[in-house]
Amino acid sequence: MTLQSELDILGSKIASFHEPEDLADEEWQNFVENTTVALMAGGESSRFSSVLEGTQANKSAFELPNGDTMIEMIIRMYAQAGFKRFVALVFHNARSIEERLGDGSEFGVEIVYSYDPEIPIGKGGAVLNALENGSIPESHNLIVANPDDVVLHFPDFPKYISSAHIEGLKRGAVATAVLGQGQAYHSTGMMVVDNKVVDTKMYPFIPVPAHVGITLFSPEAYPYFREHFSLTEKSDFENILFPILANEGKLWSAGLTRGVWIAVNDAKSYKQLVGELGL
Repeated sequence: MTLQSELDILGSKIASFHEPEDLADEEWQNFVENTTVALMAGGESSRFSSVLEGTQANKSAFELPNGDTMIEMIIRMYAQAGFKRFVALVFHNARSIEERLGDGSEFGVEIVYSYDPEIPIGKGGAVLNALENGSIPESHNLIVANPDDVVLHFPDFPKYISSAHIEGLKRGAVATAVLGQGQAYHSTGMMVVDNKVVDTKMYPFIPVPAHVGITLFSPEAYPYFREHFSLTEKSDFENILFPILANEGKLWSAGLTRGVWIAVNDAKSYKQLVGELGL
């Protein structure tokens, strides 16, 4: 047995994914027409500062070597799938986002902006704020996406996760977390028996499903935001809402069975993104 084979056995015990069936055209169009895509773009991005090099821009609006930005990439992906309504949830360096995107007409979509109050209120608070100020229609489904969580080489990704979400709704869920099947460990892993190292592997793959920064919510999830979040303190829905929904059997998942996920948080992951894009 090797370290990685043991990890793979662990992975088979804690997670299994299946691909959802494609939605019928009418069901797909109805979902698209009644969904808002929320772009989570309010963070300070302190770990990304070495890439910004003093540039006064939100990480999502930082210009890549080809002149593109991560937030524009994600808007185009969802717009090409047919989604037309977007809300940017902003705070730090919000002006750089708004100046880059405008009203969305350049992309053939509508973009509105929801600004955090005087203090940053986290992802949970940002969604609550957008519900309260009407930026997210109460009747709409919601796709919350971090622009710096980039998914590449996955054709029809928006339809795939939407199909999984609707599958979950039919089974009693109100939210769907998009999950990677694991991540590479950032150091050299070692298998140890009674202090003796019997196998080593640099950057072993840890098969623990990880949230990729994309979540779908049905309108039935909105009361949870009003109950568990506020506009006066910072709170994220991953650590507060996910455990509640999982305990109630109302959290579904969509597994990234294809493609590449890059969490662009620092100089190393930024370099990986640039490489994947061939820039």
